[in-house]
Amino acid sequence: MTQGDADRPLVERAKSELPYGTAAYDELVRKHSGAVYRRSYSILRSAPDAEEAAQDVFLAVFRGLPRYRFERPFSHWLSIVTLNACRMILRRRASEQRKREALEHQPEPAPAASEPRDSLARDHVLALLDQLEPGTRVALLMRFVEGYTYTEIAEQLELSESAAKMRVSRRAKRLRALHQEKRAAESSSGGEDVDA
Repeated sequence: MTQGDADRPLVERAKSELPYGTAAYDELVRKHSGAVYRRSYSILRSAPDAEEAAQDVFLAVFRGLPRYRFERPFSHWLSIVTLNACRMILRRRASEQRKREALEHQPEPAPAASEPRDSLARDHVLALLDQLEPGTRVALLMRFVEGYTYTEIAEQLELSESAAKMRVSRRAKRLRALHQEKRAAESSSGGEDVDA
């Protein structure tokens, strides 16, 4: 039995209790809050935003659970609700960023030279991801960080499977180009590469 199937009795109980009883709903929140937070954090890379997304997710679950149908596992529906909550935060963040940039542009600080190589590489990749348009990095994170198949990405982003493959491919190509641009800039400015 999959995790989603295991949730069915609890989800049925929560559906029958809401909105006046919340014992089963509270149990669903306890059971899934860690996974929702981790997924939100992997997309948003901000603890306060991930906490906000998790709150938004479980508010949406509270409101939407009575209409939830068991066509797909609960965990799949919860994953879509999480993705949508993260998208809303990314949109808000992008809007706030545009406003800030209109006032002044501040480059991101470089990682400290004393950090281990793995940390530097991770920070480098995250900095490159931050240069992609808000929301466009979601497909890359789903594929390479969370290990989703193209079929799963397509379902969650409401795309065809070929469109999901193309989105991941184009974002990965853009990420490689950004990496090459950064290395070229470091080479021309006399920056040193850290080799183990």
